[in-house]
Amino acid sequence: MNQRVRTYLINAARQKDKFVYYSDVVKGCDLDIDTSTEFGRRQLSEILVEVSEFENNQQPPRPLLSSLAIYKDKNKNDHGDGFYRIAEKLGKGSFKKLKDDLFAFSEAEECRIFWQQNDNYQKFASITNGTTSKNGIDFFKQDELDFFKQWQYKVYNPNDDEHVKAKNFLMDTVWEKSIYMGREIVKRLQGFELDGKKYWSQRGWSENEKGENVQAAIIKPYTWIKVLRNTDRGKDIFFTFGIDALPTTEAFTYKIDCQDKRDSKLSPAQIELCKSLIPVTAKWNEIAFDELVTKNWDSLIETCVLFVKEHTAHYDAIIESVWGAAIPPTLFKNKLIKKEKPKDGYESIPETKKDFKGVDVDFQRKSKEQKDLGNKGETLVKQREIEFLKERNLHDKAELVDIVQDGKGYDVYSFDELGNEKFIEVKTTTGNEYSPFFLSENEVDFMRLNKNQYCIYRVYNFDEENNFAEFYELNGDIENQLLMKPTQYKVLIKKE
Repeated sequence: MNQRVRTYLINAARQKDKFVYYSDVVKGCDLDIDTSTEFGRRQLSEILVEVSEFENNQQPPRPLLSSLAIYKDKNKNDHGDGFYRIAEKLGKGSFKKLKDDLFAFSEAEECRIFWQQNDNYQKFASITNGTTSKNGIDFFKQDELDFFKQWQYKVYNPNDDEHVKAKNFLMDTVWEKSIYMGREIVKRLQGFELDGKKYWSQRGWSENEKGENVQAAIIKPYTWIKVLRNTDRGKDIFFTFGIDALPTTEAFTYKIDCQDKRDSKLSPAQIELCKSLIPVTAKWNEIAFDELVTKNWDSLIETCVLFVKEHTAHYDAIIESVWGAAIPPTLFKNKLIKKEKPKDGYESIPETKKDFKGVDVDFQRKSKEQKDLGNKGETLVKQREIEFLKERNLHDKAELVDIVQDGKGYDVYSFDELGNEKFIEVKTTTGNEYSPFFLSENEVDFMRLNKNQYCIYRVYNFDEENNFAEFYELNGDIENQLLMKPTQYKVLIKKE
């Protein structure tokens, strides 16, 4: 039953001598129905039948609310035959007698008498089981979800009545309910707004009668709406909630996400940074359809609001970091974040002044500190590589990622997104991305021999307390991207 229509008619009943036109019902309840067509009139009739059946099924039965809706055209004889057939079906009398007695007008008066009594209005106007909102919107139903699964990704034909009816049904159910839910979420969050429109289709391709591929509208498999701070418009990072009808999901999903396809204001590097900063708890959450239908508006909206509140600090930090601010290590513990390689490096190696002054150096302590720092950097890289491969469903490759023995010429054995072997040399510093690092002769030789598989991860800004760092990757012709200067000499005595 459409509770928006029921509530609209109840409010009409509370006004003296009030009737509403069928077109008023469509407009007042924001129904996507064209009453100028036979199909649209049938749609509206079905909604009114459900409302009247609901009232008649109560104990004791209540007056039929659809009696308050009439044709705008006076030549159609008040309510039309449809109402009297409904009344006959509900046991109010024979069709002919009901029509001759103008039963619809007396029933409308009974509606006014009943609903203008405040006790009746307070007791019966709202359905308070949680599956229907105060605005009269029913909760997600299994048949709607099944219908969505049936139609997701289908090519839409606007000249096919079945397609038009399916689109309208989806707009009135899963899409409308997702937007309603979004409105209720932002009502409970200070400083947030909703970006939710009924974008039910997406661009795709279809084969025409000639066997040619032509552009077509494809019914979307999801109803995601976006919730964001009202100060973050245009930054393309948001919370998203909605129904996902893809067979691999079939669930209500919620997460932090970014605009990563067409029309995005984010660069590919910003998109990658955003996705790497989203915590595991906010990457993807779902409530399977069979569990979803056992819930109600109160429980689902509470889940969504709590999700936003729990992740607002991360959401704010992600937006600030993606748009240029420093990444706060305290919010991203045990993380290694990939950044772009610096483009404004050095043109030549800076000269160092030598003063030849003596200093005390605890070489043993310094060596241990450097070794400990290197080990921590390698551990972060190993963890990052495992996560990277698992996210791409390369679980068998992820199991093989490991830190190798000293002397092999690199530090971490891994794979790229295509499953190809990858030899990673890890260089870690607590300094910034411009801090110099050292390569041994063995490492340089290995790099030259394995150009297609070798890369350097320059790990910088390492924060030991939070086990956090950033890195950029060097690959390909690495030697041509570096300025290298020998700093030590291997010395042997010459033969005389």
